[in-house]
Amino acid sequence: METFVNNVRQTGVRIKEAWTNLSLNQKVLFGAAALLIITAVVILALSTGSKTAYEVLYTELDKKDASAIIAKLDEEKIAYKLGDSGTTILVSPEVKDKTRLQLASENLPRGETGFELFQESNFGETQTDKKVKYQMALQGELARSIQSLDKVKAAKVNLALPEPTLYSDNEELPKASVVVNTKEGEKLSPKEIQGIINLVANSVENLTAENVVIVDQGGNLISDNLPDPEGDATAIMRIQMDMKKQFEKEKQEAIQSMLDKSLGKDNSVVRVNADLNFDNQEQTDEKYTHDDKGPFVRSEEIKKESGTDTTTNNAAVPGTDTNIPQYQEADTNGTGNSSYDKSSKIRNYELNKTETSTKMAQGEVKYDYLTVAVLVNNKGTENANIGETEEAKVEKIRNIVATACGLRENRDNESVRLEDNISVAFVDFVTEPVPASAQGTMDKVLQSPLTPWIIALLALLIGLLAGFLMKRRQAAMLAKQKAEEEAMAAFESIVEEEIRVEDLIDAGLSAEEKEKRRIKEEIERIINEHPETAAQALRVWLGDE
Repeated sequence: METFVNNVRQTGVRIKEAWTNLSLNQKVLFGAAALLIITAVVILALSTGSKTAYEVLYTELDKKDASAIIAKLDEEKIAYKLGDSGTTILVSPEVKDKTRLQLASENLPRGETGFELFQESNFGETQTDKKVKYQMALQGELARSIQSLDKVKAAKVNLALPEPTLYSDNEELPKASVVVNTKEGEKLSPKEIQGIINLVANSVENLTAENVVIVDQGGNLISDNLPDPEGDATAIMRIQMDMKKQFEKEKQEAIQSMLDKSLGKDNSVVRVNADLNFDNQEQTDEKYTHDDKGPFVRSEEIKKESGTDTTTNNAAVPGTDTNIPQYQEADTNGTGNSSYDKSSKIRNYELNKTETSTKMAQGEVKYDYLTVAVLVNNKGTENANIGETEEAKVEKIRNIVATACGLRENRDNESVRLEDNISVAFVDFVTEPVPASAQGTMDKVLQSPLTPWIIALLALLIGLLAGFLMKRRQAAMLAKQKAEEEAMAAFESIVEEEIRVEDLIDAGLSAEEKEKRRIKEEIERIINEHPETAAQALRVWLGDE
């Protein structure tokens, strides 16, 4: 502790001595600099301590919501700042979450007003007032739905709902107009615009898509000249071609990878051509079968009837029975009895019926039209164990290709023959010769037998030159270092040498003045050192005079 105190005291003494040795101008300059530094530190500390960081509470507010939120903040005495021309409100981070909860309890920010308008009912409200309120609520809900899209910053919906009429000839259809403000750098695509149109049209009764117009923030009508999704044949055809190419690429890569493993890389070339069915088809099949255990009786009706009839014969009845002798003569005076039995049966039989409805998937592969072409390098089959004869090799490769691409014979509703759908050919692949470059002067020099000796000689010369330059550089550095050391030593000797004030004063005197001053100083020294001797000498000089 004592050492520390002594060091502090010595430091204070040194500072005091240094301050004493300074001139008046230097003291003024150092004082002003210290005053400026202290003032800047104080101002910075005060500004840092008084500055409050603000964070965004809400952004992209409309004027109505911004004014309502500011009024609520003023009421609660919450400090805030405005930005972006009043559409952004910033508060202290300590109260941000609490303020949001308080504003949410007050239903702020409201944005576009929706069906919450019907939460409060006014006494004396007429039917017309309710219609107007419903229209405003529907417009607000549609605007909220459109604002929920990623690219939309704000939206406004206006509906024109005509009054219903009893006459259909005079009936007017509703119309809608939408103003969309997109985010910076964003632009709605035709598909997104069509989606907004369909959203509005399906939310209002009797509103058609043709009666919906959309305008952007620049006043441009963006709902006009939209492509018809059903009539855009070019886009549909492009999608179908992409599906076809993707299928062919996948099959080609599958076959090529198998052949590369068996024949070696670059020893085969595969090309696949597929035909996909994009027709929207639906097939219904009905099949009737007989029950093996016997006919199936659907319904059966049996009727039986029996009874007795009594008849009376009248005399002199005209007719053949009474007038012709060979016929039995009727009993003209008596009666006759007769009985009868009658039965009928109706039986309905039912056949077994199976009804199958099949909907064809779009993009289904027509394996009847799937063809594969394979070219095989003859050299690639020399080391491959795929058969002895060419027919055996072709059959082996054809089976590999059929398995890889999914071709199979004797499949229902298909007429696939591997010989027709898969073509295999063995050819000699052509190797492009590498063009020989013209032999120039440099090639001749490099091919010369003297080139290695010339390169070695050049390397030796470069090494010697590099060593010479390094030695010169080291010598120069040593000389420079020595000169710096000598200069430093001279400077230190000058610094350590005590410079008297008298020497500085005598620097401007002449030789005679210097001699007189020296004699005077010598006399003063003798007087100071030997005052008695000096007094005696003075008495002698005065006595002599």
